[in-house]
Formats: sequence, C-alpha cells, structure tokens
Amino acid sequence: MNVAIEVILHLIKDIPFFDCFDDNEIGILLERGTWIKEKTDTRIVSQGETDFRMFILVMGHVEVILHEKVLAVLAAGDIFGEVGLLGAPRMADVVSRTECLILTFNADELNDLPIELQLKLLRRILLVMVARLQKLNLHEWLRSPTRKIDASPNGDAKKSSSDKIKDV
Repeated sequence: MNVAIEVILHLIKDIPFFDCFDDNEIGILLERGTWIKEKTDTRIVSQGETDFRMFILVMGHVEVILHEKVLAVLAAGDIFGEVGLLGAPRMADVVSRTECLILTFNADELNDLPIELQLKLLRRILLVMVARLQKLNLHEWLRSPTRKIDASPNGDAKKSSSDKIKDV
C-alpha cells in the first residue's frame, strides 16, 4: 500500500466522524471525495457564496467567522459547510489558521455513492447538525433571564405556577 494512503487511513481512523464506517466504506469515501490542502490564513468558505460542497477537516485548524467575530474554532474531525449540500448560501466565512488537509464532497459525489453509504454518511452529518443545534439552544437557554422550559406538545406557553394558584 502507498505510504501516503497509509498515513491518510491512519488519520481518518483517529477521527470520530468516521468511526461508524468499515474499512471498505472509508476506502470508497476517500476515493470519491476531493482532497484539498490549504495554507495558513486561506479563506476556504466565503459568507454568501453558494456551492454544493461540505468539508471534513482531516488535519489542521480553521475558524468560522461572522462579521469579524470568531464563532467557532474547528479541528481535525470536525465538519463544516454541510448546509451547502442543500444549495443554501454560506452563513459565515471559514479561514484556515494552520495548514489543513480537507476531504470535500459535493452533492453529486454524494449522490454517486452506494445508497447504503449515502444514508450512513447523511445520518452522521445529521447527528453533527443536531448536536450543534442542541449546544446552541442550551447556550441561548442559559443566557435567557427567565430560563423557562415549555414542554407543551404544540410549543404554546403554559400558565405559570402563580397563574394556576389564582384560578383555584
């Protein structure tokens, strides 16, 4: 086996994003994706642009920047740009802060994967997106001065305890 391929396989196996894939599936993903190597301080994604790619950071660090504010620092194993697969405009800039090795997939490359592998990959992407939303929701809830949780099925606010006492 080629030394470069062995090194990449070693890097991939250390990334939790790939831990649900077997060796054959990883091989298919590595073959079908597009590899890019970026130098330090390179803009990888620009806010407002539209393309159909997502990125898996295999090596290096990037910053997600919105209006000159760093929203997140991503490291090996993190994904970004997944909303681009849907054709949505990019919500922020992503800039490399070190040299980066990135595996990218565009929507067409994903559509050409075997259906079982597509589902597995998209499920993994969905889990990452849900985790980000949960983190954001928790952050917003902790910042809220009232910190009330509305557990009603339709999302309508329920009466507070003091309102219930008045009704008795």
